[in-house]
Amino acid sequence: MKWLFIILLLVASVSPYVLISTSNSTVLPSGHFIFFPLDVKSPQILTYSWNASGDIEVSLMTSSQFNAFVNGTTTAFTGLYITNSSYRNELLLMPGSYYLVFYAFMGQVTLNYSYNLSNTNVTYSLQPGYYEYYTLNLTYPFHLNLFLVSNSSISVEVYSKNTTFLSLSPPSRSILTFVNKTITLNPGEYNVTIRGVGNTTTSIYDLITYSSIYPNPLSLNKVYYPMGVASYGVFNESGVLVPYSVIASSVIGLVNITSIMEYNATEKLLNVSPYSASLQLNVPVVVVNGIHNQTYWAQNVVTFLTNESALCYDSSILNVSNENATLSNFSIQGKGAVYPPFNSGYYYRYATHTVKYKEPLAFLLSINVSVLKKLGVNLKFGVKLLQNGTYKGGNWTYFDSVLINDPSVTKAYLYVSGYSSPEVLNYYDAELVFGGGGNGGTAQFLNLSAYLALFYYNGSTRAFPSVYSMGGDTAETASNVQVYLKSGAVYVTVGQDDPKFLTNQFSATLPQASKNQVSNVSLNTTNTSTTNTSSSGSKVQNNSTITTSNSTSSKTGTPPNSSNSTTPTTQSKGYKGFNFPITYVVIGIVVVIVIVLMLMRRSRRPDLNIEP
Repeated sequence: MKWLFIILLLVASVSPYVLISTSNSTVLPSGHFIFFPLDVKSPQILTYSWNASGDIEVSLMTSSQFNAFVNGTTTAFTGLYITNSSYRNELLLMPGSYYLVFYAFMGQVTLNYSYNLSNTNVTYSLQPGYYEYYTLNLTYPFHLNLFLVSNSSISVEVYSKNTTFLSLSPPSRSILTFVNKTITLNPGEYNVTIRGVGNTTTSIYDLITYSSIYPNPLSLNKVYYPMGVASYGVFNESGVLVPYSVIASSVIGLVNITSIMEYNATEKLLNVSPYSASLQLNVPVVVVNGIHNQTYWAQNVVTFLTNESALCYDSSILNVSNENATLSNFSIQGKGAVYPPFNSGYYYRYATHTVKYKEPLAFLLSINVSVLKKLGVNLKFGVKLLQNGTYKGGNWTYFDSVLINDPSVTKAYLYVSGYSSPEVLNYYDAELVFGGGGNGGTAQFLNLSAYLALFYYNGSTRAFPSVYSMGGDTAETASNVQVYLKSGAVYVTVGQDDPKFLTNQFSATLPQASKNQVSNVSLNTTNTSTTNTSSSGSKVQNNSTITTSNSTSSKTGTPPNSSNSTTPTTQSKGYKGFNFPITYVVIGIVVVIVIVLMLMRRSRRPDLNIEP
């Protein structure tokens, strides 16, 4: 028995080098054929396809088979042949001379065809009566990907105990030399068996891989990523993804920047300042209305002009329900507008005026969602300044409040989940990431020092327990940015780009604050643990909200109720004073007035009114 150790092969073996490529069309009269000689010096894969106006026979022949066919010494069409009007196939060719033949055996046909040869390797060869098999024993649902190319017909079977999940064999009077199939399987033990069909040695190029059915944050293979902190709703246990979901009414980002400077001359081509960079709090919004549910991508963005020490706040909403989803200035309303400004706009946007900042700069960003009955969904974009140079303190300010018109809405929430991906976005992920100044630009940081943390609120404020160093859906990206854990938070600085998984036990907490006064702008590094030591499902509660323990007080740093956007969320710890009932105050005032009147009366001189 051979255990399956699946690895990705080198590019040379996965993407073979193309040696010959031909594509053309022709008309074949009845009984006529065209052929192409192939001189093969090393193992190669022949990929060929055709589309004809009627059935034709297509065969790969050896020299002796081709000579017999041409000379008429055999009445049968020989070789590895397929009879069909349209088909695509691949064959593994060992060194030798071959002929690819297209034969109009029934009547005249119009034929479009193509073929190419590419170098490859032989994974193994099977003698007659022998077979190859692999065993997989996985503890999570997975996709099994089968890619095989052979020089003669094969059969393939995937089974577990007495259950067969896939069985492939050559059709009658045809061949099976190419398998490219993906099947989805539940956790368990499975066997994959490959057999040669016939009495000759079968050589096979074999690439069998498996992958978790859950979205993998590290699978994008991008040149640049938005860098910072992001949660994808998955625990990463030694490369095995264990999903969970978070349903929240608010997502909060904590930011503490001690230095930032960016310059990228190419951003000018995107109509963006070369000194601009952005920090974005982004999260999907799910709207349920019982008719056609909607998904939106909400963005609370701080755009920096680093050469001017200036910034502005920017709210943005995209409809990502499907590829054709749009927005209009009727379907969504706020301080901003939909762009382009027509009925089929792509996104909503609002930006504040530019203001100056000083370092160190610390603040909270939030996106809040709520349902307004018979109206729609309210999204609020908030910022709470914690420190701007020497200034400390500040209240929550909601710089934009947006209504998504949907009278039939029943519920709406911010959603992070590793169980699936939306139709348009790559992931259901929450991100607090640095990127370019806009229009998909890349920020090249010359200097950067910042602490970041990412939280959600669904009755209490908690840090997302598992985080990565990069975002998966933000369009703007960053270069020369390194991310790692430090002092209980995510630290972002200049260095080698390193998109990676960070931790399953992210335990940052929000800074303690009193009314209008920040007592500690730096991150609270109290170590709090997350209850996720078991992979048996205790991390997920009804597939909705993760069940983690966290010592963060829900009264600290939580965005205020949307009905009051300026009330601080904590009370002053200083002197509170007396709190008399109003009745006693009124009585006291009356008594004082009476006493004053009596004193005035006693001190007044008597009128002298003496008659003569």
